[in-house]
Order: sequence, then C-alpha cells, then structure tokens
Amino acid sequence: MCLFRRTRPPDTATPAPTATPTTPAPPAPAPVAPVAPAVAIASAVAVVGVAYGSMASAAGLPPWLVILAAVLVLGASSELVFVGVIASGGLPWIAVCAALLVNLRNGVYGFSASAFLPGRRVPRLFSAHLVNDESVAFALAQPHPARRLPAFRVVGVAILIARPLGAAIGVLLGYVLPDPSRLGLDAAFPAVFVAILLASVTRRTAVPAAAGATLAAAATPFVAAGVAPVLGLIGLLTAVRKRGHRV
Repeated sequence: MCLFRRTRPPDTATPAPTATPTTPAPPAPAPVAPVAPAVAIASAVAVVGVAYGSMASAAGLPPWLVILAAVLVLGASSELVFVGVIASGGLPWIAVCAALLVNLRNGVYGFSASAFLPGRRVPRLFSAHLVNDESVAFALAQPHPARRLPAFRVVGVAILIARPLGAAIGVLLGYVLPDPSRLGLDAAFPAVFVAILLASVTRRTAVPAAAGATLAAAATPFVAAGVAPVLGLIGLLTAVRKRGHRV
C-alpha cells in the first residue's frame, strides 16, 4: 500500500496571451481639390470669354457658332486668333489654320498631363478635352502628386462652364459695345496665366521658361497674333540640351 500519493505539481506556466483582433487602418482620405483657386481662375476665364463673345459678335459671327466654339475648342487664345483673322477680313480657312497653329501647344501640355490623367479610356478622353493652359499649369503647381488630378479636374470643369457662359454674355454685350478692347477685358487672360506660371516655376524650369518668354517677347512685333507663344516653345530645347549634358 502506497502511503504517499504522488501529486501533480500545479501548472505554473504563464498562459499564452490571447490574440486581440486588430482593427484595420482607416483608408487614407481622398485628396481635396482646391476649389477656391479654381473659382478665381474660372472667374478670370469668364471675363476673357466675355471679351471673346463681344468681339465675335462685333465681327458678325452667329451667336450659336461663338458659343459652340467656346465649348468644343476650349482654348481662349485660339478662339481670339480665329475671331481676329475674321474681323480683319481674312478667309475662314486661314483663320482655322491660325487657330490650329496656336493650339499646337496643347500637345506639349498633353505630354505633361499624361502622367496624372486616369488610365481608363472614357475618363481619359474626357480629361483630354480639359487640357488647356490653366488646368495643366495649376495641376503641375500642386506640391503633392496625389492632388494633381483633382486640381486638374476641378479647374478644367470650372473653365468648361465659365468660358461658354462668358461667351454668351459677351454676345449680348456685343450689340452694345462694338469695341470691347476699350474695357481692357483682353488683359485678364495673360494676367491669370502669368500668375499660374510664376507659382510653378522651379530652379529646374527657370532657364527654359526664361528662354521661351524672351523668344516670344522678341518675336511679338514681327509675327501674326498668337504665333509668338508657339515660338516660345522653342525654349524647351534648352531643357533637352541641359539634360543631354548631364548624361
């Protein structure tokens, strides 16, 4: 008979910690589009649209064509060049060619915008119509890449609304003000564009920007209206040459 029973020592091992369920991290907030600057830019573009509409009405263009061009072309400088050629007695096909020549700069803007435009076909095609001076320049001026597409969209849509609206108002004013240039409305577009460019110029782009601006200013007295900005694109060659030296 066993006098002593061997008892099992108490289990002193530390119980394994129970795994607590981890809560997933909240999704990152969507980039907020800068609405206030877009409204300011669209307001200035609407003023340019008023100048364009009144000039086109004074030149004898039908109102439907003035507003349709503002929607489909969506390029203030090319529209003003077209109206200027027609008002000076030029042939329509010459006016169209001059406007297309001025709008060639949108090809350069398109290359810059392709980095942040959506990849799907339908949204990309719609976004391509919004490519213009103000929308691309404002988007590239954003410090964070995630904010470029929202900034581009909000400015582009605002311009798509403001420019035809301003053109319609200008058509109505064209019957009252035969010479809208006396009000200085045509100076609003260059002032806004220069302000946007100054915000986007960096040390890397300062030399090409200065070269293009100098060339455009020097050619202005000797070329037709609207051609000088296209010639200013030659300033991009300085950036290519500089990059070649680095390689």
